[in-house]
Amino acid sequence: MTIGHRMNRFRGAAAAVALIGLTHIFPAGAGAEAPGTAAHPKIAIVIGNQDYENVADLGNARKDAEDIAALLREFRFNVFDGFDLEKREFEELLRTAVLNIPQNADVVFYYAGHGIQIGRRNYLLPVDAKFESIYDVPLETMTLDRVIDTLAARGAAHLAILDSCRDNPFENIRLAADLDANLFETRVGFDVFRTPINSIVAYSTSPGATAMDGEIGQNSPYTSAVLSIAREAPTENIQQLFPLIRERVHTATEGRQVPWESSTLVRPFHLAQLTPDATPDPASDATPDPASDATPDPVADAAPVAVSYAGRFDRAVSLDAAIAAELGQPIGAARLVEAPANGVVALNDPERDGMVTYAPEIADIRALDVTDRSMSDRFTIEVTPGSGPSRLVSVALELTLDACDLEAGDTLDLDGVGVFRLPNELDLRRGLPICEAALQRDPDVVRFRYQLGRLQQAARQFDAAYDNFRAAADAGHMRAKHALSVLLDTDRLDRDVTGIPHDPELALALLEEGVAQQDPYALHRLGKRLMREGETETERKRGFELLERAVELGHTFSMNELGVYFLTRDTDHYIPERGMRYLRASELREDIYGYNNLGFVALHGLDGNPTDYDRALGYFQAASEGGHPTAPANIARMILRGQVGGRDTVEALRWYDLALERGDGWGGANGAIIIGKGDVPGRGPADAAVRAAKAVGLTDEGAAKKARETLQSLPAEAVNRAMQMVLNEVGQTVAVDGQIGPATLGALEAASAEYGMQVPSAARSDPTARLLQAARVYWAMNPVRLDLF
Repeated sequence: MTIGHRMNRFRGAAAAVALIGLTHIFPAGAGAEAPGTAAHPKIAIVIGNQDYENVADLGNARKDAEDIAALLREFRFNVFDGFDLEKREFEELLRTAVLNIPQNADVVFYYAGHGIQIGRRNYLLPVDAKFESIYDVPLETMTLDRVIDTLAARGAAHLAILDSCRDNPFENIRLAADLDANLFETRVGFDVFRTPINSIVAYSTSPGATAMDGEIGQNSPYTSAVLSIAREAPTENIQQLFPLIRERVHTATEGRQVPWESSTLVRPFHLAQLTPDATPDPASDATPDPASDATPDPVADAAPVAVSYAGRFDRAVSLDAAIAAELGQPIGAARLVEAPANGVVALNDPERDGMVTYAPEIADIRALDVTDRSMSDRFTIEVTPGSGPSRLVSVALELTLDACDLEAGDTLDLDGVGVFRLPNELDLRRGLPICEAALQRDPDVVRFRYQLGRLQQAARQFDAAYDNFRAAADAGHMRAKHALSVLLDTDRLDRDVTGIPHDPELALALLEEGVAQQDPYALHRLGKRLMREGETETERKRGFELLERAVELGHTFSMNELGVYFLTRDTDHYIPERGMRYLRASELREDIYGYNNLGFVALHGLDGNPTDYDRALGYFQAASEGGHPTAPANIARMILRGQVGGRDTVEALRWYDLALERGDGWGGANGAIIIGKGDVPGRGPADAAVRAAKAVGLTDEGAAKKARETLQSLPAEAVNRAMQMVLNEVGQTVAVDGQIGPATLGALEAASAEYGMQVPSAARSDPTARLLQAARVYWAMNPVRLDLF
C-alpha cells in the first residue's frame, strides 16, 4: 500500500506531506470547554475490522467503529480510525497514534472485530490473520495488553472499549505464544488482565463469554448502549456510565450478555465537558416568536479577528504571543468554537501548554518519501481577553518541516515529528551543518540536540555525540536516553581516546526508563540482553516479552533477533519454522539485517531446506548495498569457497576490505590470511600486516586472535613497512622502506599525540607494538559507526 493510499484510509493519519483541508464544525454543546477551563488533549484510536480474508466476516464491526468515531469527534477527540486493517496497517495506525499522544492526554481505544484468547492472553485479529504455523501468533495478531500498555505509557488517563468477543474464528487449533513454545487452545472471549494505572478496560461481555453481533446493518447491542448512554450523559464520569450500559445490554439481550470492566482509574474521566452557556434551556424547544425583541450576541455578530501564523512544524506550537499581539492584550481565557482539521488545540493551561497551543497530527514517514515540507490548518476560538468583551479569533496556520528533522529524524522516535531516516540513509556531509545551524538557532529544541548527536555518532564524532545525547536525555528526550545508554555500555569504543565513561549501571537504568515509556529501541536492547544473558528463566522470559512488544510496533531489529534465536543450531531453542516467521517479517519491511540473516539461512540451509548459493548471494548483496557492516565479508567467503562463479581472490579482497572499513574485524583478519598465503596478485606481507593490525584494533575477539597469529608469522621488515603505510594513511608523511629511524618514530609520536595517546615504551623496540599503536591511531581517526552494529 502506498503512503498516499494509507493516508486516505487512516483519516487521522495526517502528516507533513500535502494535506486536504477539512473543516469540523461541532454543535455548541458537544464537548465544548468552558472559557478558562484547562482542557486535556483528547486522542482516540478507533478500529473496525469486519471483512476478513481467511475467516468468517462480521456483520456490524465497521458500522460500530464508524459510529463510535463520529461520537468521539463530536466530543472533540482527535480520532485516528482504521477499517479492515491488515497486520502491517494495524501496526502503522498504532505507531501514528502513539506519535500523536501528548503526555497529558486523555486516550480512548475502541476495537470492534474478531478477538481470541490463547492461554491467559487476549489477541486482536487483523483482517489478514491466518495461522499456517503454530508459531504465527506474534506476526498475525496484535496482543491486547501490549496495545493498551503502549497507549497508556504516553497519556494521562486511558479508556479501552472492546466489542470483540464474537464467535471464535479459529476453533480447535493450538498455537504457541510464549518463549517455551507451549501450545494453547484458542478460546472464545477475553480474559481479564491487569490494567495500567489510571486506566479502564471495558469488555462487551463477561470473561470467556460471547458477545452478540446484533442485526445486520445495525449496531451491536453493546456498542448501541455505549452510543446512547454517552449521548445522554456525555459530561458524567465514565465510571458512572458503565453500570447503565451494562443494564441496558443485559436487558436488550434478555440476560444473555453481561458487559464487564476492569479499572484502575484514580481520577474522573469525562468524554465531554459542558459549556455553561450550552446548558440546555427548558424552553429551548419552543418555537421562537419572530416578532420578539432578541438580544444580539456581540461575539457571534462581530467579525472574527484573523490571526495568521507561519512557523516550524513542531509537536506543539504556542500561539499565545501571536493572538495577544493581534488583540493588543493578553489572553484571559479561550474556548474552542471550530476545531482544526489536521491537529488538536489545547487551551487554558498556562502551567503546561499555554493558553492556546496547536499540535499538528504527526505521521511515521520516511524523509525520502516527503514531497511537500509544509502543511496548513485553521481553527476558530472565542477569546476572553484580559479586559473587554470576548472576541472570535480565526487562526490560520502554515507550518514547515525543519531541514534538521528531514536530515536526521529517527524512526519511531516518540519525541520527534514523525519524519525519519534509517542509519544507512543519513547524509553526513549535508546533515551535519544543517543540524548544527538548527541547534545554534533554536538551542531549546531538544530533538535538534539529539538529531545532531545522531549525525555526530554516524560521523564518528563520539565525544560531541555523547555530550548532545546526555544533554537531550537530561531534558527528557526518550530516544536520547537509549543512545546515551549505548555509548555508556558498548565495547566498540576506545574509552581512553574518547573519554566517554563506562557505566553499565546507568546504561541499564536509562534502558528501563525507555521500557517504561514503551520506546521500541529500549524494548529491543534490554530484551536482547535479557534473553541472551539472563541468569534466570524469569529474566529470559521478560527479554522475550520485551522483544515481542518491539515486534508489534514494527521494530525489525527485534524480528531479526528472535529469528536468529530460533534458527541457532545445536540449542534447545532451534525451531527453524518459528525463526523463519520473524525473518520473513523483517524481509517484508526491507531491512538490511533481515537480508543478511536470510543470506545465512540460504547459505547453510538453516531452515531445513537445501543450500541455495544464488539466493544467499542475492541477500548478502542487498544487505551490503544498504550499508550492512558484515555482509561484504560474507560475499568474500562465498567467492573463496567457489560458491560464486567467475570471481577471483582480488575481488574477494575488495569485499573483505569493505567489511574492514565498516568495522568488521574478520574482514581484516581474513584479508590478511589470503594475502599471506600469496593468493592475491600484487599484494605482499606488508599489506597483510596492515589488515591484521587493524583487525586487532576492533572488538571481535575471535578475529583479533586470528589477526595476531598472522602478525606473529610475518617478518619484522614487513611489519615495519606496514606501520609506515598506516602512518601515511593517518596523515603523516614517511618513507615506506621498512627502516625505523627517528623520522618514523617521530611521526608515530605526533600522530598519537593528536588523539591524546602516549606511545607505549614497547613500541620503541617491538615492531608489532609499533604497528598496533599506528592501527589504534587509524581507528581513532576513522572510528566504526556504532549505529550500524
